[in-house]
Amino acid sequence: MRVAIVIPATGLIAGAALGVLLPDGVPDRFSHVLLVAGLLAAASLALWAWLRSRVRPLAVFVGLAFLAGGVLLGSYAWRQAWRPSLRLAFDDLAAMEREDAAATGRVLPEEPGVAVVLMGTLRADAAVRDTTVSLSVDVTALDTGAACADSRESHSAPGDSVWRSAGPPSEPSALSPAAPPPQPPWVALDLVRFPASCTRPVRGGVLLTVVGDLAMNRAGQWRAGRVIRAPAQVRRPSRYLDPGVPDEERALARRGTSLVGTVKSGALVDVVSLGSPWAEAAASTRAFVRRAVADGVGAWSTRAAAIVTAIVIGDRAGLDAGVQRRLQEAGTYHVIAISGGNIAILAGLTLGAFRIAGVLGPAAMLCAITGLTAYAYLVGGGASVDRATLMAVVYFAARAVDLRGAPFNALVLVAATLVAADPLTIADPAFLLTFGATAAILAVMPAVASLRVPRLVVPIVAMLAASAAAETALLPVGAAVFSRVTFAGLVLNFAAIPLMAVAQIAGMLLVAVAIVSSWCARVVGWVAFVAAEGLVRSADLVQLAPFVTWRVAPPHWVAIVSYYAALVVVWVLWRRASGPSTVESAFSLASSVVSGFNRTAALRASLALLVVSAAWILFQPWAWLTPRGDGRLHVTFIDVGQGDAAFVRFPGGDTLLVDTGGSTGSSAFDIGDRVVAPVLRRAGVRRLGGMALTHGDADHIGGAPSLLDEFRPRDVWEGIPVPPLELLQAVRATARRVGAWWTNVQTADVTSIDGVEVVVRHPGLADWERQDVRNDDSIVLELRWGEVSVVLTGDIGREAEQAIAPDFPPSTLRVIKVPHHGSLTSSSPAFLRALAPRLAVVSVGRSNAFGHPAPAVLARYRDAGAEIFRTDRDGAVTVTTDGASIQVETFTGRTLTMR
Repeated sequence: MRVAIVIPATGLIAGAALGVLLPDGVPDRFSHVLLVAGLLAAASLALWAWLRSRVRPLAVFVGLAFLAGGVLLGSYAWRQAWRPSLRLAFDDLAAMEREDAAATGRVLPEEPGVAVVLMGTLRADAAVRDTTVSLSVDVTALDTGAACADSRESHSAPGDSVWRSAGPPSEPSALSPAAPPPQPPWVALDLVRFPASCTRPVRGGVLLTVVGDLAMNRAGQWRAGRVIRAPAQVRRPSRYLDPGVPDEERALARRGTSLVGTVKSGALVDVVSLGSPWAEAAASTRAFVRRAVADGVGAWSTRAAAIVTAIVIGDRAGLDAGVQRRLQEAGTYHVIAISGGNIAILAGLTLGAFRIAGVLGPAAMLCAITGLTAYAYLVGGGASVDRATLMAVVYFAARAVDLRGAPFNALVLVAATLVAADPLTIADPAFLLTFGATAAILAVMPAVASLRVPRLVVPIVAMLAASAAAETALLPVGAAVFSRVTFAGLVLNFAAIPLMAVAQIAGMLLVAVAIVSSWCARVVGWVAFVAAEGLVRSADLVQLAPFVTWRVAPPHWVAIVSYYAALVVVWVLWRRASGPSTVESAFSLASSVVSGFNRTAALRASLALLVVSAAWILFQPWAWLTPRGDGRLHVTFIDVGQGDAAFVRFPGGDTLLVDTGGSTGSSAFDIGDRVVAPVLRRAGVRRLGGMALTHGDADHIGGAPSLLDEFRPRDVWEGIPVPPLELLQAVRATARRVGAWWTNVQTADVTSIDGVEVVVRHPGLADWERQDVRNDDSIVLELRWGEVSVVLTGDIGREAEQAIAPDFPPSTLRVIKVPHHGSLTSSSPAFLRALAPRLAVVSVGRSNAFGHPAPAVLARYRDAGAEIFRTDRDGAVTVTTDGASIQVETFTGRTLTMR
């Protein structure tokens, strides 16, 4: 069998995927025993088949043995990533903190943070974003002792040397006699040696955010490979318990990060020791590349400089979020990540140089391997870099020993090697994109080579075929992972890939030229600037033809399995018409089964299944075939952390979104796009009926711009305007661009939607122009249907409550969204007596530092006889009513019925 490596590799990859992607891995010891027994049995049967020369049984048993081994490998890797010793230590400390708080009467958030002093190795150079610096740390030691954290001087034991920098970052470091080797003049060094007695060994990754102006000045010190020590407030990563929203905590754990934290000042982050000489040399080179590109390309455009830096060394920290979104929508974001394309260009340049020199023997191949490996080390590795580099190394190594194997051999060998080295890589979307696209291109290229077309047209046909094959193979992956389908790449790749190549080559040349002349570097930088700007401008096709890209809900696994099964069968049958191919022999067993049926009938059935599955993924037909409404009123209080968002579906199917969440502390995280939109997509919403913005606080309207862009509501409701507020100005401009009708509502405005009366209870007319947002200006809506009243209160306080309480008529079943997240300034006793709620929902963040909801407020609702639900504990809370009764369901499975 020419590609026999496919059988064990496929078994290993499939098994690792099962072990990693199962919610809790292999659950118990009994399951492990069964897997080990199955592995041994399959291996024994494979040995028997080999001794008896039974080819097909041998293939089956080998595949099963590697499948069982992959499950064990993946499950073990996932358990280690999900519960590393760092996470276990954090859980213990958090439990102790909660016990201490209970003993002293303090109130903690649902998931409090823990103050620790941690020591670890930086995985990558510091990433500067807006006004903060992000550090990815591989933690090796933890300290919670107050004596060790009191001051820096207390860390120095007798005989310890304390190394510090003297002078600004642009000056050389002044070191004591015991200092380490001198650093380049642009690096400010601040090394502190601590006694080992303060540390507790742990293992795990943490993502730190360092705030303050000093962090920006000292970011150049925090380089990959260096060991740092810092006091931080750490916590679990943010997660949102909503239908259709990915579990970001698990996604981070699969990438090796189990906790996130904050450091209050850059002055608190001490460099304990330098990295290895190789790591220091690579970090210094990256720093030089950043400066050279900033000078050479930044003279023309800072945006282009950020793009060129990303293409040359993979540093995307400086990329504007808007640019990233445009390239993602256009399907060309892949060109600004160090991946197969960049490595292929570098490999091609290397081979071209050797060819010009007349040297293409084993020595040249070994030199190419060395150069590519050094480049991968320079840019800091990463999953996509490792994959691309390993494939190039396998290719050059095969040429060095004159081994002429099939390209598919190298592909599956690299994939299996990476999965065996790190099973968690199977859950990395980039892994699926890289190998899926490459496999698809290898599958179609033989057919393209056999086409009889003019030689000048061959490159165009080949690129179009490769793009179409990759888009077809990755359609379910894009829908499942990114909730996006785009066909713009079919056209834009013709511009994006050449422009990326020009930007990369010009960027690398610029770095070399900058050593000699900054003026010449700017000339070369202009070429890189033109290519980078062309790359961004090419994405404008999406604005001219928005139908080439759209968002979808993650498809059901049945649709994904059906799609790929039909695709494989169609391809096998199509290729059999021209004789079996090298890749096809990997599926000889499946091929022989397929050949037992009528080829034409099987091909037609497979094509039909492929089309149906693709339509299922692309158009979500259930959203069109189901009635617009089910005759009931649904209100879902979405878990958006410390913010508000409520999605209303009326009995006839019309929709209203009240607030949009926002303000996570990270400008790169768009709650509207990442949290609220998936909930709406899962509900089958393609266009909103209306959007109500209770007031202008960022935690209520921060997600509005992206939601307006995608769901284009007919109407947007605002209460009292705040003209100077920039965020509201941006939201209003977006609403105008998408054609939404902007309305300022006020007390006593009433509208009927599908028979449900929507009454505005607040605010009244403003008696002066607002310069700042006021909580007491919040829109308060009451939805009345039959015996049921749902009151959405925004962030009103006692004063507004007192003003509107008399306006509410009695209701048998009243649901209230607790005002201002359960703050002590709201939910006054008089207000609760007037409304007499039966059900109260608190929208609140798990790790909020405001003390929300206040225990006294919760006690008031209990005393009023209300059942309390909280988004920080229950996740999304959905209230469904027929006007006479209420059913409550939460994301975590809690239910309640009221009549």
